[in-house]
Amino acid sequence: MDSTRPGFIQSRVRCAGPAPTMQFHGRCDDATIRRALQCERPDFSKGLSDLLPYAKPMMGPLVFDCHKAQDVLVLGLGGGTMPSFLETKCPGSHVLAVDNNENVLKVARNYFGFQGEAMIDDIHSALSKLSRLDKSFDAIVTDVGHNIRLNQEDLHNVVHLLKPNGVLMENLSTPSFAEEQVALFKDFLGDVSEEVSGQNHILLGRSSPSRLVKL
Repeated sequence: MDSTRPGFIQSRVRCAGPAPTMQFHGRCDDATIRRALQCERPDFSKGLSDLLPYAKPMMGPLVFDCHKAQDVLVLGLGGGTMPSFLETKCPGSHVLAVDNNENVLKVARNYFGFQGEAMIDDIHSALSKLSRLDKSFDAIVTDVGHNIRLNQEDLHNVVHLLKPNGVLMENLSTPSFAEEQVALFKDFLGDVSEEVSGQNHILLGRSSPSRLVKL
């Protein structure tokens, strides 16, 4: 839950095994409560659409390519639902998640069954650092907080990080950003498209060899 946005649910996950049979009251860092509510592992047998409706257009292109191992960078961890989903549905793929809040990572591991690799850093800083380390990814998925989006410098780094025909997807929870962000995508990427899911605008673009030459 996001206490600054009443009624807004930031992350959901369906856990394997029986649900707790009693109610608990107390702090999330209490060891007894943590053990009782710990998610053994995420259960994606019913898919992802009912958990994160906007995630379907973001995960679709990646699941379609599950026949090959993929390297995926996810900016914004939340409960770790999307990274866990990808590693479950696409065996052999590697997902690196980035979040700037260490407590978010603790919650993801303790309560959402997240077991993947994570990097604690600001997304803008992380893109810069990974670009200098000569890393490369088949896909970069951006799903960060309200009013946060990729900027021009980020797109420069994305171009260097994406493998040929790699894909960038960005979830915008602020609809007013969409028009300007689509134009920014088109400055750096090819095959740019936009899909609307509720209040979310999902942008997609692919690395283009011709644009790489220009940069």
